[in-house]
Amino acid sequence: MDIGLIIIGDEILSGKRQDKHFTEILRMLSARGLPLSWVSYLGDDRERLTALLRETFARGELVFSCGGIGATPDDHTRQGEQLRPRQEHRRTSRTR
Repeated sequence: MDIGLIIIGDEILSGKRQDKHFTEILRMLSARGLPLSWVSYLGDDRERLTALLRETFARGELVFSCGGIGATPDDHTRQGEQLRPRQEHRRTSRTR
């Protein structure tokens, strides 16, 4: 399974803020022996974010998303995330 990282925010792309997510996610995955397959940096662009989320959800990849989820009007992650197919998770218990 591929593991991806989406880092969102105009402030990252403009240089107003420095990204610290990439190195932290990479460190956490490496500590568990898991490779990071890809990284995408996006501005606060709803259409691009929606397209990327649809693409990765369709491939069934594990995706971390950082940034872009504040209370300002240019943050669209919540709306894009709503496109995610919902899966029901059930706990099962086994008797021995």
